[in-house]
Amino acid sequence: MQVSLLGTGLPFPNPKRRGPGYAVRAGASNFIVDCGSGIVARMVEAGVRPDEVDHLFITHLHSDHYIDLGHFIICRWIYGGDAPWHIYGPAGIRTMVDRLLEMHRPDLEMRMKIRKTPRGMPNIVVHEIDQGLAAEVDGVRVTAFDVEHYPLDQPFGYLFESKDRRIVLSGDTCPCENLIRHAHGADVLIHECVQYDKWKAPDIDKGHTPHAHTSPERLSLVARDAEIGLLVTTHMLPDSEPRELSEIIRRDYAGALVIGEDLMTL
Repeated sequence: MQVSLLGTGLPFPNPKRRGPGYAVRAGASNFIVDCGSGIVARMVEAGVRPDEVDHLFITHLHSDHYIDLGHFIICRWIYGGDAPWHIYGPAGIRTMVDRLLEMHRPDLEMRMKIRKTPRGMPNIVVHEIDQGLAAEVDGVRVTAFDVEHYPLDQPFGYLFESKDRRIVLSGDTCPCENLIRHAHGADVLIHECVQYDKWKAPDIDKGHTPHAHTSPERLSLVARDAEIGLLVTTHMLPDSEPRELSEIIRRDYAGALVIGEDLMTL
């Protein structure tokens, strides 16, 4: 099992970091987690075609984690993906998919007219999930677990398990015991890392930040307590510098560390 970082940024435009997105590959199966800005292009750069993905997991319904979903729907269809496409996420994801399909219906119907073989609308199966086993595919178990990302009611992290590997993706969260419990002993923990003091959004009440995100100082304690094999940072601000992040995390965490970059494969 391997994971590619498709996008390690946030909503802020950053040419070096696309929006959040990750490709988990195990045998012949490809799983995508989150669908931020530019993720479909990043998938192709990483060697995964849209029609080679049958399972997409959304961590939560903030736009930077789903904004490329409409593009994904169209591209998967254009590439010939008619197999059922399973999309998993919190309550509300079904309404979102239905509205995207309705919005893109005129485009898809026009494209149907030039196909040699008749095509129907995209075959999408939506799963609105709760904490627990979300899917089991080709020997890979995917478990959703609750995290804490104020003010959302149902943000998830995801645990991918094969017979010999455990990979955890935090989604957006402040430090929380439920994440540490699910990530404990994992081979890889891919965790958000937001430097509060570099957040340049003057209209946002920054008092919420410690309840929604994890700073590098706090991330070091999460990784230490979870006793993971490798910590990988993601969801980083444009002004964050890898060397500075590493130095801060190293103050309380002595394990293996990678400051994530787009298209890095682990």
